[in-house]
Amino acid sequence: MPDLKTYQHAALETLSEYFRECTRTNDPDTAFYTLTKQKFGQGIPYRPIKGMEGMPYVCVRVPTGGGKTVMACHAIGLATRELLHATRSFVLWLVPSNAIREQTIAALKDRQHFYRQALNSALGSITVLDIGEALYLSRPTLDTETVIIVSTLQAFRVEDTDGRKVYESNGALMEHFIGWPAEATQHLETLENGEIVYSLANVLRLRSPIVIVDEAHNARTELSFETLARFRPACVLEFTATPDTEHNPSNVLHTVSAAELKAEEMIKLPVQFHRRDNWQELLTDAIAARDQLEQAARLEQQTTGEYLRPIMLIQAQARRGPAPITVETVRETLINDHHIPAEQIKEATGENNELYDIPDIKTANCPVRFIITVQALREGWDCPFAYVLCSVAELRASTAVEQILGRVLRMPNAKRKGRPELNRAYAFATSSSFEETAKALKDALVDSGFNRLEVNDLIAVAPLPGDTPPMIGLWQPSATATLATVPDLSYLPPTTAGKVLFDREARTLTFTGPMTEDDRLVLASQMNTPADQAALENLYRQSRGFSISNPPQTLGNATRTPAEHGEAFAVPLLSIKQGELFEPFEDTHFREELWDLSEADAALSETEFESERHGGQAGLVDVNEQGKVVVNFLEDLRARQMALSLDRWTAGDLIHWLEFHIPHIDLETEDVGRFLQRMIRSLMDGRGLTLEFLVHNKIRLRAAAERKIDSDRKNAHQKAFSHLLLPDSTTPLVVTPDICFSYDPNAYPYNTLYRGAYKFNRHYYPHIGDLKGDGEEFECAQFIDQLPEVEFWVRNIERKPQHSFWIQTSTDRFFPDFVCKLKDERILVVEYKGADRWSNDDSKEKRDLGELWEARSHSRCLFVMPKGKDFPSIRQKIQGKREPRFYQDRESKSPNRTTGGLA
Repeated sequence: MPDLKTYQHAALETLSEYFRECTRTNDPDTAFYTLTKQKFGQGIPYRPIKGMEGMPYVCVRVPTGGGKTVMACHAIGLATRELLHATRSFVLWLVPSNAIREQTIAALKDRQHFYRQALNSALGSITVLDIGEALYLSRPTLDTETVIIVSTLQAFRVEDTDGRKVYESNGALMEHFIGWPAEATQHLETLENGEIVYSLANVLRLRSPIVIVDEAHNARTELSFETLARFRPACVLEFTATPDTEHNPSNVLHTVSAAELKAEEMIKLPVQFHRRDNWQELLTDAIAARDQLEQAARLEQQTTGEYLRPIMLIQAQARRGPAPITVETVRETLINDHHIPAEQIKEATGENNELYDIPDIKTANCPVRFIITVQALREGWDCPFAYVLCSVAELRASTAVEQILGRVLRMPNAKRKGRPELNRAYAFATSSSFEETAKALKDALVDSGFNRLEVNDLIAVAPLPGDTPPMIGLWQPSATATLATVPDLSYLPPTTAGKVLFDREARTLTFTGPMTEDDRLVLASQMNTPADQAALENLYRQSRGFSISNPPQTLGNATRTPAEHGEAFAVPLLSIKQGELFEPFEDTHFREELWDLSEADAALSETEFESERHGGQAGLVDVNEQGKVVVNFLEDLRARQMALSLDRWTAGDLIHWLEFHIPHIDLETEDVGRFLQRMIRSLMDGRGLTLEFLVHNKIRLRAAAERKIDSDRKNAHQKAFSHLLLPDSTTPLVVTPDICFSYDPNAYPYNTLYRGAYKFNRHYYPHIGDLKGDGEEFECAQFIDQLPEVEFWVRNIERKPQHSFWIQTSTDRFFPDFVCKLKDERILVVEYKGADRWSNDDSKEKRDLGELWEARSHSRCLFVMPKGKDFPSIRQKIQGKREPRFYQDRESKSPNRTTGGLA
């Protein structure tokens, strides 16, 4: 099973935190507001589903190609453990179309598929059903396994044939309703005589399923929400690229950015764009591009062994309007004018989808290279081999291409290729307007889930700097700029003049191919006004594939960032010396120290676990708008789950349940079991608490036991960690240029983009991530940006260890706010800390470790933590004592040598 990507872990961790906060507060509204305030700086109002006001309902926004389905599989396990506090669950998985339904069912039933493996690893035995199969679901299956019903939402509407069966009484389901107490069945639909309807709908209402909504933007009508509410779900989890923000807005708990996907090599970006007025000429260019990509793929295979066969998607027109360019027209053109073998061409339309006959389009013996569609591939079809999109229709609006464009974004095997042309997607569009077509493509990316502030950098009109154009001799993209005056181009050298076309009447300058530095300088000498100079800079950036929005107003290398130049930025890590080898110091070095619970105190005091519940009853019972008494949703949900099993629990069952729900990967299961056994015996024998009380309060008990174990764990880790900080440790901590973290010039996975008015001049990357446009942290960044000693700096992204500098603490990794390279080659790390937090334990530990890192580098690395607005302390740190040695003189000094601080 593939490992989750960093951004997937982050999204699921946020979801887990939400479930835990729901349990703590018994209020999904408060939990949502609290977490969004922590994450976004301000709490976002929660919008419940009408009629289900106490039910957790949140959305995870993931752009196309981000792996929504595998995240949903892991989310089911999280909801089962953290919200339901159970070992199995009932799941209703809703998809937008029958095509996606069939694919999802096939993947979830396949025991070798990583979707199924993700479910099995968290939940054990799994049964996957469609609606027809669910009509004969047995109670023993539902009582002992996690059951997942995959369906479209439309199939639950009464006017649908399957929908009617869902609500009809069915003798095969009668056993599901036997033995429940009256309070558990009071919400079920009944006949006129009061008897329960033995329907699948009532089974769902009785069991309160976890509801997964895939592509949730397709289910936003009032009827859709009414249908969901009928099943009284335990929670509703939406996964979509484009959550609704207007009519029925989703509660977006977590958002994944394009930068995060690109950094994790999940998608092909940028989208390299070319247009022509004539669709037949455009098709010729696109075919040539695909052919050259296949040549590059063969070379890639020779180097890496990875098989690729670039596929082109051709978007034809529907059979309406005057002289449409239909699927048949395109097919005939491919065969007759370009001599494409018929077996390499497939049609994928609603009327005739020839892809259904192909078991696996990615196999080496599959000949398909061209797929002609209209709109049938909008959803439900994914093939990472799709590299080229060619739209033969006039493209002026995102609606014509938005979902199709998403089909060419996925990166094969989620791994960056050695040949740069295989790391991009390609879009060819018939259009008479470059601006309108570029806007349509950008809008299409927004509709695929990307942030509008990001898309300017995701559409390129030429190869990126430093790369060999993939279409040499076949495709030389052009860029155009409008000038205010008429330049004198008669003195251009032949090498530049051959690439330039100037329309005197329209005053438009067109440049073909990527503009070199020499081209730019000679053209700049002929620009007559500052506005024309700026237009030329825009033209240069277009031709080189940079963003064309808000172009710099000056020429020269200063307009490009160090990352765009490919300049290296390496920062020495705090490392550990083991024998003659060095490696980054991380938690495994002190958590490997053996510890157990054999001598630990297992008794829980009254403070640690109260024998009476306080505050938990407030707000449990309320009166709705109709004057009807209602019960708190989460309390009611847990009470119904326990209703059948409370009298069957033994002390051993409770110990097993606690053992399953308390993480203990670093402890032997038998050790944890004996510890919990002592704890339960102490509560029952020592404090006189009954088993029934403990089972009824098992969620509080689990939290108390977990805190108890975690306290012992932290003490053991802290002891081992502190020993490693000592200078005389047998495995000393050092800072050496041999072990560095290096920022990747091509990957900066921020979650949100800086939107402030101030223009930073020395940031390493062209964009700044996860920084607000005001506040003390912004002012700290502004101060750093204006320091003359700073060559460049980077806003260090938190919790991205593959892409950010970090220092190990006793509990987790510390990601300082700002990392700077000084002009004298030293490294400066700045951690801003508000005055109210500067003296707390967390800040003290970070400050001590930063000073240790500085000391072990012999002051070639500097660390400072300004207290609030004490920004001058940053300048004082830079201008302090300097030591010329480079970290350590390894030939004459012991690597244990330290100066100051904790050393």
